[in-house]
Amino acid sequence: MGVTIGAMLEEIQSLYRQHHQPCFLYLSSEVIKIFGSDPSCADYLKNLIEALFQHTTRLLTSIQEFTARPDIADDCFLLASRCIRYCPQLFIPSPVLPSLVDCSMIGITVQHREASKSILHFLSDIFDLANSAMGAQFIPTRDRIIIPRGASITRILVASLTGALPKSRVDVVSYTLLALTRAYGSQALEWAKESVLLIPSTAITDVERSRFLAALLDAASGGDTNGLIVPVEEFSDVCRRNRAVQEIVQEALRPLELNLGIVS
Repeated sequence: MGVTIGAMLEEIQSLYRQHHQPCFLYLSSEVIKIFGSDPSCADYLKNLIEALFQHTTRLLTSIQEFTARPDIADDCFLLASRCIRYCPQLFIPSPVLPSLVDCSMIGITVQHREASKSILHFLSDIFDLANSAMGAQFIPTRDRIIIPRGASITRILVASLTGALPKSRVDVVSYTLLALTRAYGSQALEWAKESVLLIPSTAITDVERSRFLAALLDAASGGDTNGLIVPVEEFSDVCRRNRAVQEIVQEALRPLELNLGIVS
């Protein structure tokens, strides 16, 4: 089986490079689901995911590319989440993970529903790594990647919460932001504070700002996420209450400009 799988996975890599069809990413995510924990397949799978992610991150270098190729984005980050779940030992230490996180930051605000949700689920899976028995050992590796990008990721998530993404996606954004806050505690709270302080008082009051930060403080202190979704969503509603306010908030946060400062 090892020889057969190796040949098949090499063919998938070759076909994906030639045709850029998302079906090869989806097929690979099914392979990871079935064989990800099989040590005899580890070398083949490592080569597969590194080749697929390297090629995909070269395709998705701007929000315009995400908009033009949403199915590739969707299946790429579905595959990444599967890798976290079924073979973190191959994926988390991989040299492709930093560029994939950078890629996710560029694409969070894509308007395509499934692509955006796959990106957000990938990020929340990274933040929730401590909840996984297999993933917990890789937290130091994860932190070396996420912490230098933490302030930018937080600002993009706050911008997504407050208008960069449609209201129908607020629940997924809220969970991802709370997962980030749970993972990084007071550090994440500082990142969030930096972001909300950019929003002028013509858009939100100090009380509204404080309520939002208090909810994140509860998350950082280990509070129940389900109970904290409501105040986070209330902050979203305040920032979306009319077009003028929403424009002020987005002009202050400028999420699409943050990828210019991505750490390599």
